[in-house]
Amino acid sequence: MATRHVRLDPQNPEARFSAATMPRLEFRQAMFHTVDRPADWQRRLSRAALMVTTRAFDANGRELVVDHQPQRFSLLYNHTWPDPVFKDIKRWGYMPVELRATAPVVGWLLEIRLRDLRMKEDEWMELVFLG
Repeated sequence: MATRHVRLDPQNPEARFSAATMPRLEFRQAMFHTVDRPADWQRRLSRAALMVTTRAFDANGRELVVDHQPQRFSLLYNHTWPDPVFKDIKRWGYMPVELRATAPVVGWLLEIRLRDLRMKEDEWMELVFLG
């Protein structure tokens, strides 16, 4: 598994990765760059999630499975944290998609995007994960 660094912002709200084998993810770090006060970013992130969508395709390009897994920011912090920096993430558990061993999968697509968080023009989210 390689280390990947992704930046999501208003101009690039989604990251996509394709693979020939089933994706496996281990989130390591996240940082939300904002000028909001702690009470403001905590309120905004408490409702937000990182949505991880996994899709499997057959040789004809048909979708065999679509799996959505929300990774909630509220699991990563408490109200005493002064900054939206999350190191050594252990509470986001991505579960690989389970398919029959005989499923005719030839390709996978992984999409990562923010849900329920409208970023301002000068804000961005940085993610580091193994995958």
